[in-house]
Amino acid sequence: MIQKLPKVEREQLRKSLEEESQLDAAILRYQEGEVTLGRAAELAGIHRFEFEEALASRGIWKIVEVDSAETLKAQIAHIKRFHKSNPNK
Repeated sequence: MIQKLPKVEREQLRKSLEEESQLDAAILRYQEGEVTLGRAAELAGIHRFEFEEALASRGIWKIVEVDSAETLKAQIAHIKRFHKSNPNK
């Protein structure tokens, strides 16, 4: 069936499948803790923000490391204050 597609369409399909495979491999390595988010994005061949969007679209949480629970609470409070003072962002 694929062989019946025009050459240009076959090439586009092949490229799309390769990109998806690279992304899947990068996500797996990120989830396993083998690479950082930035490195996983590089491996996938996309920008870090695009990688974050790919994670979110798959329901995968971004890994965030903090020194302590207190640091995490302070960072969350800061983000909440920012969003209250900048409601359009």
